Amino acid sequence: MASRSHPASDPVWKRDYAGSVRRLVRDGVDTPLATLFVHAARTMPADAEGVDRARSATEAFLFRRLETLPEAKGRFRLNAVLPIAFDGYGQLEVDLLCAECRVAIELDGGQHLGDPVAYRRDRRKDQLLQENGYMVLRFLAEDVGKELDVVLDSTLKAVGRRAETVAPTPLPLIRRR
Repeated sequence: MASRSHPASDPVWKRDYAGSVRRLVRDGVDTPLATLFVHAARTMPADAEGVDRARSATEAFLFRRLETLPEAKGRFRLNAVLPIAFDGYGQLEVDLLCAECRVAIELDGGQHLGDPVAYRRDRRKDQLLQENGYMVLRFLAEDVGKELDVVLDSTLKAVGRRAETVAPTPLPLIRRR
């Protein structure tokens, strides 16, 4: 069995993620968050199954990262459920939600682009959110690692602009049991 190196020691990983690592260092991110970043930025093996295929590390990293920024701290909820009918259910879940600004963030793995059914489903979801007054920011999960500056800057810009223009009347969130 071949030994697996730590992702951060791989030269290709270093090249692809260097800009995001510089942003983390510049912002003074703590060790637990930096460790979660390395975990979230790892490439998922093609043969991964079960919990190993979960993207939740990427969602958890972005949520925790947003919590470290004064402009976003306390504004986002992870895996928020809204009372919007979707795919035969009376609710719709988004990866991250700023209810007060009506900004929804969706993080997509490669399967969202490679599968026409998933792609169409995501477009329907975007349309429903937009019809209900939400701005949808959709990022590739890998961009949370490779293009962290773009993800953070886009998110903060959207939250800032929406805070100035959106009336604070969000739909109620559905509590998960």
